[in-house]
Amino acid sequence: MSRIIENPKQLILEKSKEILIHEGYSKLSMRNVAKACDIALGTIYNYYPTKKDLVMAMMEGYWEEYFLLLDKIINSKRDFYVKLNDIFINLDHFTKKFKKMWLRPEFYATPEFVETGVEREYVYFEGLIKRFEALLISEASKKDSAINLKLDSYETAKFIAMNFMTMIQMPFFDYLSFEKFLKQLLN
Repeated sequence: MSRIIENPKQLILEKSKEILIHEGYSKLSMRNVAKACDIALGTIYNYYPTKKDLVMAMMEGYWEEYFLLLDKIINSKRDFYVKLNDIFINLDHFTKKFKKMWLRPEFYATPEFVETGVEREYVYFEGLIKRFEALLISEASKKDSAINLKLDSYETAKFIAMNFMTMIQMPFFDYLSFEKFLKQLLN
């Protein structure tokens, strides 16, 4: 009699992540994942037809976890600039961890992996921009708002997102200096 697994997709992702973290990409095989999950190899292929699909699903889960944290910050009752600072700090941590975990040379050994990774990166970066835009619109609509949107909300959100990523990648310009410029732009 076969056993019933509550959430096989989640189990597969969790065990795959453990293998990837502790044993490396070379040990991340469908066979090893099936063994770690104690499920049939065919079950793995039902959910993830290729290793690339499995890796991309894990990467997407990583982004989704970050977006949940971001949404929690955005929906908090704190000051706009405190929220932005929290977002910046968490984006910095997320980016560093992302590089260590997901920007490994073995993931990008084939053009297919590179192309898929870049496509997904654009999708998730767009999600980041949309969240900045929602925060800007929400804050600007408040009666005693700390900001005044003088420019297009989407363009302003892109400006913030791109500057955050630039500051994380090249820390020549610190967050507090950026916040001073942003206050001039938004007040």
